[in-house]
Amino acid sequence: MIQRLWQLGRYIRHGWQWFILIQILSLLGISLACWHSISNGLDTRLESIVLSTQDYYRRASGELDTLSREIVPNRCDKDAQYRLTQAAIRSNAFDYLAYLSDEAGYCRAANNPLSPMFIGELLDSQSGPIWIGSDDRALVPHQVFIAQLAPGTYLIGVAKTVHLLERLFSYHYQRLQAQLSLYVDNRLLYQQDSIDGQPLLTMQRQLSIGNVRADINYVPQPLHAIWMEWVIYGVPLMLLLGMSMPAMLVYRRSHKGVFLDDLNLAYRRNEIYPVLQPIVDAGTRQPVGYELMARWQHPTMGPITPDTFIPMMERFGRLDQLLQELTSQVQRQLPSDCYLSINLSANQLTHSLRDPASFILELTNRLGILPQQLMIEITEREALDYDNPSLLATLMELKQAGIKLAFDDFGTGHNGIACLKLFAPDYIKIDKSYVHTIHSDAIQGPVLDSIIQLANTMGIGIIAEGVETEQQRQYLLSRGVIHQQGFLYSKPKRTGHIFAAED
Repeated sequence: MIQRLWQLGRYIRHGWQWFILIQILSLLGISLACWHSISNGLDTRLESIVLSTQDYYRRASGELDTLSREIVPNRCDKDAQYRLTQAAIRSNAFDYLAYLSDEAGYCRAANNPLSPMFIGELLDSQSGPIWIGSDDRALVPHQVFIAQLAPGTYLIGVAKTVHLLERLFSYHYQRLQAQLSLYVDNRLLYQQDSIDGQPLLTMQRQLSIGNVRADINYVPQPLHAIWMEWVIYGVPLMLLLGMSMPAMLVYRRSHKGVFLDDLNLAYRRNEIYPVLQPIVDAGTRQPVGYELMARWQHPTMGPITPDTFIPMMERFGRLDQLLQELTSQVQRQLPSDCYLSINLSANQLTHSLRDPASFILELTNRLGILPQQLMIEITEREALDYDNPSLLATLMELKQAGIKLAFDDFGTGHNGIACLKLFAPDYIKIDKSYVHTIHSDAIQGPVLDSIIQLANTMGIGIIAEGVETEQQRQYLLSRGVIHQQGFLYSKPKRTGHIFAAED
């Protein structure tokens, strides 16, 4: 339980920055989505206003044209006033109707609030045949449309501003903070300014359709919109992304729960240490060499297997550092009649940032041994590049220096007969999975004999790994496999323990 809690704490420690970053990015994404929604909504509303204004203007012009054929504008009596009143009641565009002529003067219904003085001012301020204006001085503001029927004769439609707004705008729009100007034939029809103070953020739009143009300066309310989007969509989405994405990123940066930071800390605490396992002459049971391995004893997680941290080191190019750390702890301890076997990956043999041969020869100096006392085991985790001239040159240089070459875990990876012919190793190490088929019914049993026969035919030495029983030892000896390695002879031990046991 303690290890699980500690591991959870490590995941949180490595992932909280990603969690915060994803929350910020999610909030920005939701903000942009809300802003885009507000912008699209404003465009839609503005288009609706322009189309409504265009439709209203067509209806208003049509009603004035129809009224011009129903009344006689050269007289103003009760019948004429009654006709104007009834026409206004039927109208879908105006609240009041009137006309002005040289013969009848200004003729209107009794409840029509429009003064003739405003009509004169409007006629003087614009050119006909259509005049549009707004009378805000009246108790009830209204919009005025004047159409010229003939020289000196005008038909007048009056709409209360509040009714005009109901026809043009939705109730929701009327509650927004905006500066809006509506023009018909470049004449101002309506103007609104409901913005308070100096807003920090505004959205400006202009839209023209036909003879109608709308200019708007809109003050959005993004906090309210973002809050609603956050509550409805954002919180579940951000929590999902905030938990899953950091977990995925942390997982990709680790291997079986081991992080690169753990490796750096392990070096400083000397938690990673070398162990040696003897490679023996099975006939005499005397060591002829030792394989250098790494072990990691973590103070909280306990022993961490090489299968866990070696791939992590290989991914981040830390295998060279591991070799240097291990060799520094076993230097000048190897018996003079034995060799030391170390594991190298194909990447280490083709490293472009350093000379691989010089690096390996430097290891022999660090160990205090001759090149003839070193054997390189090339791991089977990845295929060797047959067409890489630098790899061939490196292996040739190492063999000329006296260093032995072996293919580790032969038969389980990528390297086969063609690799044996091209690189001509001194040894192949038979993987323990084949050794364990001895005296069993496993289908790999015949493969072991085939590998032994192949190596003997090609003149390549054999080292059998994973020998754990006397029966396996005798079987391999009967087929000429003298060099063996496994728990039957010794488990991997620290250098002091293994040499003390041999003494």
